[in-house]
Amino acid sequence: MSFKYEVLGQVRFGNELEDILKLKGITDINSFLNPTVENTESELLFNNIEKARDTLVEHIEKNSVIDLVVDCDVDGNTSGANIYQYIKRIKPSIEIRYFIHKGKSHGLDEFVEEICLDNSQLVIVPDAGTGDVDECAKIVGSGKDIIILDHHSISDKGNPAIVVNNQLSEKVTDKAMTGVGITYKFTKLLDRYYGVNYADDYLDLVALGMIGDRADTMNLQTRYLILEGLNQIREKTNKNKLIRTLVDAQMYSMDYKITINGIGFYVCPLINSLIRLGEFEDKRYMFEALINSDRVLERKVRGKGIVEMTIQEYVLKACESSNRKQKKMTEESASILSEEIEKFGMDKLPILVCNARDDVDSNSTGLIANRLADRYQRPCLLMRRKGDVCKGSGRGYEKCEIRDFNQWCKDTGLFTKVDGHPGAFGCEIPFDNTNKLFQMLSTMKKIDEPTYYVYNVYDASQLHDQIIKNVAKYDHIWGSTVTEPIFLIKNIPCNKYNINLIGSKQNKIEFTYHNIKFTKQTKGSSLAKLYKEILSVGDNVKFDIVGRFSIDTRNGKCPQVIIDDMVFEKSDQPQGFAFG
Repeated sequence: MSFKYEVLGQVRFGNELEDILKLKGITDINSFLNPTVENTESELLFNNIEKARDTLVEHIEKNSVIDLVVDCDVDGNTSGANIYQYIKRIKPSIEIRYFIHKGKSHGLDEFVEEICLDNSQLVIVPDAGTGDVDECAKIVGSGKDIIILDHHSISDKGNPAIVVNNQLSEKVTDKAMTGVGITYKFTKLLDRYYGVNYADDYLDLVALGMIGDRADTMNLQTRYLILEGLNQIREKTNKNKLIRTLVDAQMYSMDYKITINGIGFYVCPLINSLIRLGEFEDKRYMFEALINSDRVLERKVRGKGIVEMTIQEYVLKACESSNRKQKKMTEESASILSEEIEKFGMDKLPILVCNARDDVDSNSTGLIANRLADRYQRPCLLMRRKGDVCKGSGRGYEKCEIRDFNQWCKDTGLFTKVDGHPGAFGCEIPFDNTNKLFQMLSTMKKIDEPTYYVYNVYDASQLHDQIIKNVAKYDHIWGSTVTEPIFLIKNIPCNKYNINLIGSKQNKIEFTYHNIKFTKQTKGSSLAKLYKEILSVGDNVKFDIVGRFSIDTRNGKCPQVIIDDMVFEKSDQPQGFAFG
């Protein structure tokens, strides 16, 4: 009975947080825990930002019509909402038209013809547009100015637009900022010009967008902006009504705590599901709700008929509906692909490379790839052939030896495009290179089981509730690139009668040892089979468990271990019934 694991270091009792952060490579612990405005960079370090400011100011003074292109993810929507509300606050009478993507696409291509023919004088593109050189040339040629506020690492190749991009600004050291971070910096510069202090009022949007785009929370500037935004949400000083509505609806799931992980796991997926699967009209409503519209809409509610509600409440219902649909479709698509994976033995390869069939939702390839990566415990590429190329999504697996799957793909030299984060990205490969990819995979070391990178190993006899409390009280600092630490606990004895299968879907297993609750839970799939396997071992069972430390606030603040994985065997040590 054993795990494949690596111990990252020694975590001392009473010094848990300090030791964990040092093992993560964080040396300035105080700055990490308490970032300040001093950790932010000057907005003047951005190339073209003053030119962009002067251009916008000129159009505001002329009362120009402005076209705003809203990119189709959380970062894009919050970026658009940020700059929209700021400009409207400076000049309420100005006309701003926003363009929403019908599907999950990015950039200007979808709107070029319409923008060229309309009566706007200025186009603003937050969170996209740097690489849209030809599209920008057409729009500029039609007599309009374009301001791009972007963060994607794409060469502008002589883009005629005014491009403000941290990746293309040599003096900017913070390459972690997302699109909404760039719009925030732009509004800070506008604050100086107008002699106001409006930019910080929208830090709730900044936090939501950065978390949604998995910004690097190791970066102190990024961390400061996120934490300030979360404080606004937590203290209800934020002004965004949709954010407040979505957060309030998820408070139970988030254990009544507003954290980076809580927002990332429960709020951002609601928005993304509507973007992926919602009706076009509902996507427009969502952006309208995000810019604080006071509109009232009607919606059919089960058992109540047609009900009047605020646009924010309407969007919440639409998000929840899309999220349920998305979960069902993701599970069904993953099951369809699993049959092929196992039929053709692709699960024997160290990396899954799957063909996204026609019956697999094209807007959800990332989610499906993530589900397959978790199921087969290895990185996954899920792509669909389009002519001479294959396009799709890559998802890493954090317990795999390939820690940066994005870089691994780039290093092969086979892909023409790999854009995104270390463990989540879009990709493109020429079809002719796919055989070379499979040849490469066939010679790679096989992945037999996941590797857990644990921050300490405890024998059950050494573990007590204060150790768990010392770690769990800092659950608010984890999120995105600063992942929550996991631990290995060995030789946990338990009587089978103290092990419970819980939930209407039988998706939770619980037992207690020395006042510590051990909990294994899935998002819906039954654990009945695992439960039976545990009971079949015998009356007395011994566990080795990899898991995270937390406090169950719903049950008397009981210290608990959230189980990521476990192995078990028969124990010769008798355990009294229900006493653990």
